Amino acid sequence: MTVNCQLLLVANDIEHANKVASAVQKQTLALEKKYNFYQADSWLNKAVNNRALSQVHLEPESLAIFTRVRELSQASQGIFDICVGTIKKAATQRPQLTRAQLFAKYQDAMGLASWQISGNFLQFNNSHTQFDLGGVVKEYSVDLAMALCKKQGITAGLINFGGDIISWGRKPDNSAFRVAIQHPKVVDKICGSIALSDQALASSGHYHRQFNYGAEQGSHILAGQGVAQQVLAVSVLSQSVLTSGVFSTALSIEPTLVNSRYAQEHIKAIFIDEAMNFHQDIEFLSNTGCIKHSLKEAI
Repeated sequence: MTVNCQLLLVANDIEHANKVASAVQKQTLALEKKYNFYQADSWLNKAVNNRALSQVHLEPESLAIFTRVRELSQASQGIFDICVGTIKKAATQRPQLTRAQLFAKYQDAMGLASWQISGNFLQFNNSHTQFDLGGVVKEYSVDLAMALCKKQGITAGLINFGGDIISWGRKPDNSAFRVAIQHPKVVDKICGSIALSDQALASSGHYHRQFNYGAEQGSHILAGQGVAQQVLAVSVLSQSVLTSGVFSTALSIEPTLVNSRYAQEHIKAIFIDEAMNFHQDIEFLSNTGCIKHSLKEAI
């Protein structure tokens, strides 16, 4: 992975802990290779994005991933969309098109209506649909890494893959693990911290990374309606990093999703506004009258 990956494992046997860490590394690198949107020979590109037919057979691991991603995408009311790969590929192939033109042209190749799962098959309704699992695989790999650690007898630890974090158990002094929240405007600066107790944390923001649509530049969070400009960043707590990752992205686009039934029951969100204030709800948005969306978007 191109991000810093950290494992903090609480164990009495250092040799065993090192073996577990090596197993986590091997497992994670295999997932990255298999589902890498930017690697031409990845399984994702060879079998799915360069498919010859309208359906692709899924082995158990991929079936589990796509099934869960679809469930969470539905829970986000379709706001989280792995079909952003469609826009990424089209923007590269058609640099003359503006952002608005790209989203208009490929609208039918985006969203939950463009694909479904039937039995062990991934089915497509549009030949242009491309998947980018960049907002999925890293998060999923953290959840899977914790499962591996637990299976190997590691009773407490913290895993952090580039800000996608999960903890289980407690530190040797019986205190909770505490993690930093990245400053949304200043790289390598923190703006707060939070204690995690058997919880997962993922954050999304739209200031550091950019995406190019020909001569246009916008947020790396790709969405037809853009991102909510009053929200600099969103951190989400849940029981899995994948859930937190999906909803931190979705809430960056549509903050009102936090009031949905699923969100109320399964996540807790922390919003950072333009003045660097922290909020656990979206009442601060009412002060601006409406939610403004940037027309410069991203993944």
